[in-house]
Amino acid sequence: METYISILRGINVSGQKKIQMADLKVLYEELKFKDVITYIQSGNVIFKADKKSPAKSL
Repeated sequence: METYISILRGINVSGQKKIQMADLKVLYEELKFKDVITYIQSGNVIFKADKKSPAKSL
């Protein structure tokens, strides 16, 4: 498995576009990613995906 980081810009900035990190983690898990970790309230997510999944499709 490869480890990836997604950086979602503009999430939870000054109370707008509010997304709970627990909800974001569940979304990534529903997409079949493994070992999903969210970083504070930033919208940044670390996760693992199969090597079979081309990086472009992520």
